[in-house]
Amino acid sequence: MDEGGRGPGGPSDELLAQRVQHGDRDALDLLVRRYLRPIHAVCASYMTIAADVEDVVQETFMRAIGSLASYDTTRPFAPWLYEVARNAARRRLSSNALRRMEPMPAIEPAATGASPEVLTQRSEVRRHVDEAAANLPEQQRTAFRLHDVDGYTTAEIAHLMGLTTGTVRSHVHHARRALRNSLAKVYDNTATGS
Repeated sequence: MDEGGRGPGGPSDELLAQRVQHGDRDALDLLVRRYLRPIHAVCASYMTIAADVEDVVQETFMRAIGSLASYDTTRPFAPWLYEVARNAARRRLSSNALRRMEPMPAIEPAATGASPEVLTQRSEVRRHVDEAAANLPEQQRTAFRLHDVDGYTTAEIAHLMGLTTGTVRSHVHHARRALRNSLAKVYDNTATGS
């Protein structure tokens, strides 16, 4: 998760936030680099259109920067930023009535060597997955997106969402099961002609 270089001995998020509160622009840059990718993934678990995801990510960081003066540096930073992102995404959803999952980008036949029929079938499967995922409870959908789509570990997701690793594993497990069940119903109905 840490693109900003927080490794062994690196500054904690909370220390960086405290430095930002005292006007340190480098600390702000490091925090943004550290969380840009995971916050993008969180926002993408709510939005359908890439431009909307980008807008909500930008809004998240703008709101966070504006609120850092009142942030309590004794509390974990990542769950606080996650909440800022969730709230920004919810506001966007309620104001625009957007669907929640970002569709996969179209795959060009020349790039894959696949026939138009195969590409159509893949597109249909992706549409069913997107619809099923949109109906998942919010934390399951986000944990699933972060883990299975964006490749974060359960520990990284737990850190970001402010949950235990067991809770994250549970959310991912239940999301997968719900998606399997939803997709099985769709494809069983398709096979029987319903």
